[in-house]
Amino acid sequence: MSAASPSPAVPTTVQSIFSRLAMAIARRRSYADGHPMAVQADEALTAALTAYLAEEPSLALGVANRELLLDGVVLPATSTVVRDLATRLHAMGIGAIKLQRGVTVDAVTQLVRLLSRRLNDPTLQDPLPSIHGIALGRIDYEQLGLADAETSRTESAQLWRALAERMLGSVGERDDGSDVVSPTRLASSLGDASTDASVAQRAFEALDTLADGVSLAPRAVRETIGERLQDLLSATELGAIVATLRGAGRARRQHLVQNVATVLPAAAVVRWLHAAASASGEDMSPHMLRLLSKMSVHFRGRRKEAAEEALRETAAKLVGGWEGGQLNPVDHAALLDTLAEWTAREGAPTAASASQFDSASQEAARLVQMACELDFVAPDTTVAVQKLADNGHSTAVLAWADRATSESTKRQLREMTLTPAAIARTLLATPLDSAAAKALLDATHEDVARVLIDALERCETRAGRRLIFDRLRTMHISIADTVRARMAEPMPWFLVRNLLALLRELLLATPDLPPTFAVGPLLLFQRHERAAVRREAIRLLAGVPSVRAAALRRALDDDSDDVQQAAIDVAFSQRKDELPLDVATRLLALAERATVPVELREKAVRAVGGTRHADVRTWLIAHSTRRARLTGSTKMAPTSETVRAAVHVLVTAFATDPLAAPVLALARKAGMVGDPR
Repeated sequence: MSAASPSPAVPTTVQSIFSRLAMAIARRRSYADGHPMAVQADEALTAALTAYLAEEPSLALGVANRELLLDGVVLPATSTVVRDLATRLHAMGIGAIKLQRGVTVDAVTQLVRLLSRRLNDPTLQDPLPSIHGIALGRIDYEQLGLADAETSRTESAQLWRALAERMLGSVGERDDGSDVVSPTRLASSLGDASTDASVAQRAFEALDTLADGVSLAPRAVRETIGERLQDLLSATELGAIVATLRGAGRARRQHLVQNVATVLPAAAVVRWLHAAASASGEDMSPHMLRLLSKMSVHFRGRRKEAAEEALRETAAKLVGGWEGGQLNPVDHAALLDTLAEWTAREGAPTAASASQFDSASQEAARLVQMACELDFVAPDTTVAVQKLADNGHSTAVLAWADRATSESTKRQLREMTLTPAAIARTLLATPLDSAAAKALLDATHEDVARVLIDALERCETRAGRRLIFDRLRTMHISIADTVRARMAEPMPWFLVRNLLALLRELLLATPDLPPTFAVGPLLLFQRHERAAVRREAIRLLAGVPSVRAAALRRALDDDSDDVQQAAIDVAFSQRKDELPLDVATRLLALAERATVPVELREKAVRAVGGTRHADVRTWLIAHSTRRARLTGSTKMAPTSETVRAAVHVLVTAFATDPLAAPVLALARKAGMVGDPR
């Protein structure tokens, strides 16, 4: 978003895994299932994973805002393989992949087959499959998964049934014709854990596998499984739960306890922690139990979700403290102080909460609350709102406005609250209150776009910049003129990059440009001193038909590899479109350059797939064939990714061209294309 600290370099072993995964996906899409080339790629990927997992217990990949995360750390986007994998996972709605030690070739093949589907494949919305040794999770947006309700129900049923099969050995007939095994039936089996070590071990493994899978699932699935787990644990004797948790070592127990605490409903977390404490040989203070119990059902002026998140964070810290061998570490005292501030009066603020206002602000707060109750905005209300907003209480006023009876009163209070000073105060606060910032941004409209752009430039936190950017990109395309006007003024390079990215997002959402929007001046940013700006410029300009060709020429001639790679990427994404011959020639010249990564060279060849020019056909034929030294006859060139790409373009663009026919015949004979019959 802006000048953030650089991500760590991708380890060589992980780079190898990504490259082999990309190759396996490409082979799976090029060859039939079971073809030796596809099998070889799967085996090579499995070997790389096995080598990595010999040193690490697991490899966790995640997708956030189309960035790829390795064990929770954002990977640098300089690698085309990383970018492509993140984009593919994002388009498929897959938000997480966790590969565990002992993963087999069969499991890897299932994963590759899943990831190699076309992005218009209707099966993308199907429930994610259960693959041994590999956990898959959907993307979550604002705690709502991409999958629909039916898919969520199916995924929940699959996860719960897998738990039952691991605990019971086999499920058999389902209870009362229902689609899941009842928690009561599982609790009956789990009850034997206190006297039978094998039952305890089996139950631990089942719960551990379930918790790993659910931790990657959408919120709807987590809530469903959490409720069933609550029923299971409520129906099970505490001694059996303790015996189950003692069925593994300290590290695995800690991992399971923390995972389950993130899934259980807040009201069930306390009992779970009590069992975990007993299994760890620790003891929970009665005062801590009482405070946690209050916290699990009440909150002070906060949304319910915030209270539950705070409770679970507290649980995780408690477990970490036990495993550190210290029953009451110093930071737990701070937790107790924080918990002690929470009230049990149905979430209403305590009298002490009024201390957040000074005496003048308290009077202003009473005036605004009275206006909401009477549904009437008087002149003194206007003064009170402005005073509260300028003193940093904008989110409180917006919350009160939501409770007003009429839309007119709500609108007036919002408009008076969202002043430039109030917006800047909330968004630029240190530390940032993310909840308050989001509440304020959700209430903004297009008329404050310039204020948000200024805040985007000045904000010092990545989280704050992301919140501001996300709000701007969801606004109407009409703010494009405001964005372009700001870009005509002096500004730091990172703001230029962000605004170019913002314009691209706006155009993707609404392709029709405003009549007053001038694209031509944006070409100047292709000459910016920063390669990151030039890279973002080509991503934007390549999507505007009137300047696309000129922008691609400049980017393909750029002396930065990153800019050239971005140009190849956007040309490839629009490969069905006709390109001017000189642009196509530039792409093919890059495809011949040995210093360019092979996956980019392949993309460069495929990017000319919509350009049916004789010179393109000549290059494709020359690249995919060779002359025999002795006989002078034409034969296929040695198989490579670019040769295969050249043949693909010949098949799709020049299938009926008589000059391409002999080459296509040789390619069919070599098994590179299917038989036309």
